[in-house]
Amino acid sequence: MLEPQSRAALTELLKPPTGFELAHAVGTTFTLDLASALAVPLSFASHRLSAQNDTLGVLDAIRRAADRIDVFAQAGELSMGTRSDLVAFLEPMIHPVALRRGLFHPKVWFLEYQAGERTTYRFLCASRNLTADRSWDVIVRLDGQPASEHDAPPAREANQPLVELLRRLPHLAVNPLSAARQARIDALAERCETVTWERPEPMKAVSFHVFGVPGSSEPDLHGKRALIVSPFVSDEGLRMLRSRVRTDTHLVSRAESLERLQPASLDTKLSTYVLDEAATYSGDDEDVDGTRAIVPPGERLAGLHAKAVVVDRFDGAHVFLGSANATDAGWQSNVEVMVEFVGPVGKVGVEATLDALGDLKEAYHPSGGREPDAKEEAERKLESFVRGLASARFSVRVFPGCPHALRVWADETGASTLARQADTYSVRWHLLTRPDLGSSTFGSAESDAVLLPEIPLADITPFVVLVARDTLGNERKTIVLARLLDDVDTRRDAIIARQLTDRAAFIRLLTLLLELSGGWQPSSTGAGGAGFFGAGGLEDATGVFEALVRAVGDGHRGLSDARRIIDYLRHHDETAVLPDGFDELWDQVWSAHLELTGGRE
Repeated sequence: MLEPQSRAALTELLKPPTGFELAHAVGTTFTLDLASALAVPLSFASHRLSAQNDTLGVLDAIRRAADRIDVFAQAGELSMGTRSDLVAFLEPMIHPVALRRGLFHPKVWFLEYQAGERTTYRFLCASRNLTADRSWDVIVRLDGQPASEHDAPPAREANQPLVELLRRLPHLAVNPLSAARQARIDALAERCETVTWERPEPMKAVSFHVFGVPGSSEPDLHGKRALIVSPFVSDEGLRMLRSRVRTDTHLVSRAESLERLQPASLDTKLSTYVLDEAATYSGDDEDVDGTRAIVPPGERLAGLHAKAVVVDRFDGAHVFLGSANATDAGWQSNVEVMVEFVGPVGKVGVEATLDALGDLKEAYHPSGGREPDAKEEAERKLESFVRGLASARFSVRVFPGCPHALRVWADETGASTLARQADTYSVRWHLLTRPDLGSSTFGSAESDAVLLPEIPLADITPFVVLVARDTLGNERKTIVLARLLDDVDTRRDAIIARQLTDRAAFIRLLTLLLELSGGWQPSSTGAGGAGFFGAGGLEDATGVFEALVRAVGDGHRGLSDARRIIDYLRHHDETAVLPDGFDELWDQVWSAHLELTGGRE
């Protein structure tokens, strides 16, 4: 346990077992980077990308999985790394969360996979957010199966905290989920009630603790000695975690967190450590294509983000892993998840874990008592203001035209938040797709909403970037997901069309759509375009003709999806990316499809 040599990438842990495919995934995170979130659907893709910059492959993976993935994140903590048009396809699966008290801080995944009539489950509990952060983290993976009739009652009792969290998630979202999504999550929660989880060696017991939801209870932390690993620590949180530890406590944290502890907390029974900056890990032997790695080549893991508590007791070592920092908020007011294992003290206890950390840690002797400076305090207040503002509901209405226009406004909660803090904070905003289009005001109703004219169809988006600034010049950005009213049916088709820069790109897209329909399996030479259609036309049409014919009447959506994109290209005079002779071939194929399906698409 907690051995730095035992590394795993989140995308690999999400990947279905051999022979299975994703049925449903529900994830939670505190901070969410939309660019990082694009990698999640790739974990469930049945095919591997030919290159890490395979935009159309990423697009196809997202489209296939979008209706089976839900991700909940703290409102005010959404960001965007590398800009990508493809985040438009994440819109249905992203759900910002706002709490009346505390923060939404769990990092878990509920995963259900299917292979025919067989179903299997996986639960991940991590300290890692869904971002590109390169810190040291911990993650728990538990694989499970539907319980037998005999094992169902104890499974239901053990899983109750997780099931309660899963059922509660839709009700925490800023924007209401669709009835279909909420029903799917409720159904998944019901099935998860009676899952039995495999225990990793050498653990003899596993249980779950969910903080900040009705019915949650504080774990039993009494024992002889303890080890606490936490990047953030407070005096009250440390006191609570140590209150029932009879002898020594070891604390691994960040230097700045240790220095903020009061000297009274740094007694002789507490040993403190930080990570040795020289003992970072370089990921030169790993690849990064969104499917296999967390650490890009040449980059290094640095900084502590893991959260763990190990307590030695007479019945074994109790190991708590998950999202809660060693703070009073982490264990008393936030929504958090910790998994508790019980295992042999000699293998997973305090001393064994310290030995496993080895040279990664080094002793640190803080003086304590350092107070946050004025800038840090101002930044903390700014963060709180932004989260409060992002907890409001924003709306974007589309007005048809060529190009279109948008009206953008906030609800009364957002407007009043801005009004109350107008002397302290200024806010400007813009569309995620168009940093040049925005305003410094929000209407509190549609009647006084800001109007943005001349928006190309592919630039319409419900993602709005808020930029808040305080009187000291500190600035903080976040992204809110607005309600998109009167959306245009072909908006995502326009985004796809924008990715089709040449004929090879169109062929690549058609290849992926036919894979989806089961109509064609790519050869080693066919995916790139030349050799599938030939260099520019239909000189070598046998492969594509057979692929399209196989897809006719097959009952899947691949051919219908292809038709929608082709119709969009034709309607908007963007047919230059279609190979020569393709129009005639396509019309014949689609006519045959309609005939075989009785006119049903």
